[in-house]
Amino acid sequence: MGPRPGLVSFVGLGPGDTKLWAERASQRLGEADAVIDDEQASVARMVELARQGKRVVRTVAGDPLESARCVAEALQVASAGVEIELVPAVGASAAAGAFAGVVARAVLTPASEVATALAGAAHDAPVTLVTSPSLPSQRVQVTTAAAAPKLARSLGSARVLVAFGVPDDALRWFERRPLFGKRVLVTRARDQAGRAAALLRDEGADVVVVPTIEIRPPSDPARLTRALGDLRAGAYGWVAFTSANGVEQTWKALVASGGDARAFGSAKLAAIGPATAQALEGHGLQADLVAKEFRGERLAEQMLAAFHGAPSPPRVLVARAAKAREVLPEALRGAGCSVDVVAAYETQAPPRETVDALAREIEQGRLDAATFTSSSTIDNFCDLLGPRSIELLSRVRVAAIGPVTRDTALARGVRVDVVAREYTVPGLVQALAQSYR
Repeated sequence: MGPRPGLVSFVGLGPGDTKLWAERASQRLGEADAVIDDEQASVARMVELARQGKRVVRTVAGDPLESARCVAEALQVASAGVEIELVPAVGASAAAGAFAGVVARAVLTPASEVATALAGAAHDAPVTLVTSPSLPSQRVQVTTAAAAPKLARSLGSARVLVAFGVPDDALRWFERRPLFGKRVLVTRARDQAGRAAALLRDEGADVVVVPTIEIRPPSDPARLTRALGDLRAGAYGWVAFTSANGVEQTWKALVASGGDARAFGSAKLAAIGPATAQALEGHGLQADLVAKEFRGERLAEQMLAAFHGAPSPPRVLVARAAKAREVLPEALRGAGCSVDVVAAYETQAPPRETVDALAREIEQGRLDAATFTSSSTIDNFCDLLGPRSIELLSRVRVAAIGPVTRDTALARGVRVDVVAREYTVPGLVQALAQSYR
């Protein structure tokens, strides 16, 4: 095979939100040897790299064919004998209609070139300027063609979407989302923050993920390994999971020891809530009991009710965090059950520099709300920030996933503004959104 041929892809990135990128745009960016934007754009450089067999991506805000500069560059690169590609995207006119309610022609242009974009327009013609289109920081300004260039330069944005016309208020759905423009802190472990972040963005939030906990294997994995060996031998009648983390970390340990779903045999499975039950389903396991209220007390009550009528209390394995409330194992032992509590995982604090950066964000007024999805997230936040934690959290709206997390916050002196009625991540997001409506 000969050397890989070079390619220059002119890739449209749409109005701003990365979720609006075309699949090919994401693919080309992932394959790129060099990514060049407006400031770096040089036809000679693109041609040179392509002739070296490089895959070059020239990114363009909006759609490539809406940019006269981009079209000119593409023609020059092609005339140099280099293969080119145009990857289309959501264009300015479509973005203006979809995100700002302006049903009119639009262009996405550098702020300094708004006057050029409006050349020939009547001085008093209505014009709408949109900065950060499709993002939570979007701003819509209605002005005239004469005043637009000066206003555009004052908005502090490198690029401005210029629409010829005014918004139709009935179509301005984007800015009506309850968390639009709000910067919301997610404190979950990074590998779990994705769903919370996605749900918050759906409500319009600008999400800041700063985990106050990191999930790690237990410091003494031998106890979990022994318990899993007993499980495979049929020693347990029930296995109780009090979090999705417990499920995932137990499964990892099980697979590492050569086991699979068959290890659970005839043991019944109890889950503290639907998220935990869903984690079990992800590994082909069906929960026999799911607590109707996502608290240890309620899970204990339902498990004891399920044991009623059995010849003898069963032996129960509780797989959980190293530090957790004792209400479940104590209730089971009180009913005569033999209970083995094993740490499936531990939580650790994030690096100091991460904590200091978070404190600065709050001190500078750059966060509107903070979400806490467990007692450990609030405990770690307070431990990490020390005496400053109460004052810092007084500056934002604090949302807790349920009464246990709320009570932990109150015990630490933290005011709680929002408590989810359904103790799940979707429930927490819904409660926070409702508080802003």
